[in-house]
Amino acid sequence: MRPPRIALGAFMLESNGHAPPATRAEFEAACWLEGAALDADLARPAPRAPTPLTGFIRAMDAGKPWTPVPLLAAAAGASGPVEQEVFDDYVQRLEAALRAALPLDGVFLALHGAATATVEVDPDGVLLARVRAVVGPDVPVIATLDLHANVSRAMVDHADLLVAYLTNPHVDMLARGA
Repeated sequence: MRPPRIALGAFMLESNGHAPPATRAEFEAACWLEGAALDADLARPAPRAPTPLTGFIRAMDAGKPWTPVPLLAAAAGASGPVEQEVFDDYVQRLEAALRAALPLDGVFLALHGAATATVEVDPDGVLLARVRAVVGPDVPVIATLDLHANVSRAMVDHADLLVAYLTNPHVDMLARGA
């Protein structure tokens, strides 16, 4: 029996409607890592990728053998709504990477949970719905969220488990990822 293959990804943005829209350049300056670049980053002592991914990987590595499948991690600091074209590109890239990685035994996503886009009001719900559409109903989809996430019906409907941080400052991101 092969070890479980778990897809890894992230979309981290805390949106404020009074700030200018978050651009692709803003994400690239903070974290926009795909495939092998994400894998290499996660192997570093201090990755740029969101911390819950590191916590998840450490916990998985401490258990039975598994195969991480790094897909796409995008993160920006607190900003305005993400430009719709940037979000749409992220989702299309993630879907393509998911399809190429099938079959998968699970999906772990580090999300913020308080993103908005210039058109879409629930990017996190859309993202989880699109992941679910690719992997199907039987593959567990798990996501971490900031403790003040705007948890939507779509997020709940398309994830098997949503795990929120418990502290601010977020000193428990590793533990919540685990």
